[in-house]
Formats: sequence, structure tokens, C-alpha cells
Amino acid sequence: MENNDREIVVSLQNVVKKFGHLTVLDDMSLDVYEHETVVLCGPSGGGKSTLLRTINGLERINSGKIIYRGTEVTHRNIHSIRKHIGMVFQSFNLFSNLSVKDNLLIAPCKTLGKDKKEMLKKASDYLELFGVADKMDAYPHQLSGGQKQRIAIVRSLMMEPDLMLFDEPTSALDPEMIKEVLDAIRRLSQQGMTMIIVTHEMGFAREVASRICFLESAKIRVDTDTKSFFGDTQDERLQQFLSVILHH
Repeated sequence: MENNDREIVVSLQNVVKKFGHLTVLDDMSLDVYEHETVVLCGPSGGGKSTLLRTINGLERINSGKIIYRGTEVTHRNIHSIRKHIGMVFQSFNLFSNLSVKDNLLIAPCKTLGKDKKEMLKKASDYLELFGVADKMDAYPHQLSGGQKQRIAIVRSLMMEPDLMLFDEPTSALDPEMIKEVLDAIRRLSQQGMTMIIVTHEMGFAREVASRICFLESAKIRVDTDTKSFFGDTQDERLQQFLSVILHH
């Protein structure tokens, strides 16, 4: 692999996660390298969202290890590690009573103690980059779904994350808004942000992913580079999945 000279940002080692009797991550291992965009895909219930949620400590694992830049993630240090990890969910999670500006400034200024003027400049640069420069003073109810989701992405970026996690960031959007959000993520990919993205948008995955993992029944069945994933995979279950998802 050409990854050998790059640092591993996050590593899952034999991770097991159960909800009651149900195993959702079954002895799962995955390394994500700096500047990689890794897409997780597969049928519902395969463990994709749970995998993301274990990385930033929203779900505690039953066994195995999660290692972030060489440090094992534990319930003691998760808060300090979480500061380096941005997460964008299906729903936009903006504070509805705050303007876009305050949504973007509250965490870096209050939590990280950053300079407000500096952060305002940064916020307006990001809004510009993602095509929502005129929304600084708007409130969430005045925004379209696509605008809200792009602002949710900016809000994560304001914390200067080292790793971005996206959990089906377009699933709650109307079709014409999906493109705006995918374009925003594509820009981040071009800037070298390390990302793990759960998505069903396989055309998009083909374009931005350096690697794609196919998850089913709590296991990673296929983990390969994008070209091989779409081109010469031998996995019958994956071929079946792709034939359904690419042709519907």
C-alpha cells in the first residue's frame, strides 16, 4: 500500500459492540490514514453508523481498541480526543434560537477560548467556500435543508478537526440539495481533510473516496481502493448490492 509513509489517524482493532444480544460490530478492524477519504457503505443494519459513533465515543465498545493518533481512546480521555473529531449527522443539529453566526462561534469561543474576531473571519471564509456567504445573520428556520447541512459542516470545521465523520449527510435532503452538500464535502477532500463518510451515494463515493468499505452483518466484507471496489471485486454479495444501488 502507498499508505506506509502516512500516519494512521484512527485505528479500530478487533472492535466488538453489542446492543443487548445483538452484535453490531463483530471483531472489526480498520485503519484510516492521514488525508484519506474512506467511504462506508452497505445495507442498513450493517454497523456503519455505529462504527462512526464508537470513534468519537458516542457509543462505548464492548471489547477491542480504538486508537487515535497512537493513543488508545478510553472513557477518561474521550473528551480531549473528541475535540479533534468533527461529526456531521443526518439531521442538522443547529441551535434553532441562534443565528448562523452564533451557531458557528459558540463552540470555538466558549469551549476553546478562541478570539472572536479571528473566528468570525474564519466563519465567513468557510461560508464563502461552501456557497452560503450571505447566511451569516440568518436563523436556521430561514434556511433550506442543504444550507443547514453545509452550515453544520462549517460548524464542525470551526473546531479545527483533524478527522471528519459524516453519517449519511444527505439522507434527509431533497434531491436537488444533495449536490450542494456533496460539493462541500468534495472541497474538503480536495483540501486533504481526513474523512470517514457513511453514504448510499455511490456515484459520489466513486469520485471522492480513496477507499471503500462494504459492511454487512456487523463485519467489513470488503475493504479496497475505489477502482477495485467498482471494477474487479470478487465478492458476490457486494456485486449484488452494487447492481441494486447503481441501477435504481
